Amino acid sequence: MEKTLIACQDGYCLTGHFFKASTDTPRGAVLIAPATGFRHQVYFNFASWLSEQGFSVLTFSNRGIGDSRNNTPLAQISGDLVDWGSLDLPAALEKLINLEPDLPISFVGHSAGAQLIGLMPNFSIVDRYVLIAASSGYFNNLKPKTKLAAKLLFHVWQPISVAFKGYWPTKIIGFGENLPRGVAKQWREWCRAPGYVENSFGKEIQQHYYADIKAPILSLTATDDHIAVPDNVDDFLRLLPNASIEKHFLEPAGFGLKEIGHSDLLRRRCEACWPTILNGLAS
Repeated sequence: MEKTLIACQDGYCLTGHFFKASTDTPRGAVLIAPATGFRHQVYFNFASWLSEQGFSVLTFSNRGIGDSRNNTPLAQISGDLVDWGSLDLPAALEKLINLEPDLPISFVGHSAGAQLIGLMPNFSIVDRYVLIAASSGYFNNLKPKTKLAAKLLFHVWQPISVAFKGYWPTKIIGFGENLPRGVAKQWREWCRAPGYVENSFGKEIQQHYYADIKAPILSLTATDDHIAVPDNVDDFLRLLPNASIEKHFLEPAGFGLKEIGHSDLLRRRCEACWPTILNGLAS
């Protein structure tokens, strides 16, 4: 594992780590795109395991998150979800190509890392996608208790806390790292209506590539995921009409687990699920 810096088109610098395949003849290269507010260190165990399976892996944190905050006060970072998809993701993908220029490329996106794939202008570099807990997050498709909690968090606490602090302090409630205000605002707006990212088409997003993606996609979602419920999974996947999509819902008990949820499929405790992901990787 070695630390690497990733230069985005707008000059912003991201921090990542590269895991070299443990074999002299690598099977492929994998980019891991993080969920909202997740530092890339969360995925180190999974990346290390993939390297043992013969894949070189690049992990990174989006702008404003973890090491990619670059010691800048979070209230001064203006990045949003569109920036994560149109600037951060393509830069990380190019970095992986530079590190492993002759290998087939797989993209493993977790939650937001999966939702934003259609904003990458260099999407065609990817040979296969594995989308983890990818859904629209539409509030009204959630179960009543989850919907109520989400609306209180997003429509009450979020605007108040952002107004006072200049960012959303989500770390204190286990939502990953604190979020830049632009990310927080778009996240709320996108979850208020079906389609998620689709709500910014023709507005903040003047060009996208969702309908252009034709590479095979493996969609994996836990049956106990309270956010990526089946209706929301379908609501997001409809944005990829020309891709070949294989969709699976994973039952925790089938892997000897009590729960998987929305956040833990790529954590060490869910290692029993990881061989399922290999089916979606290009080699």
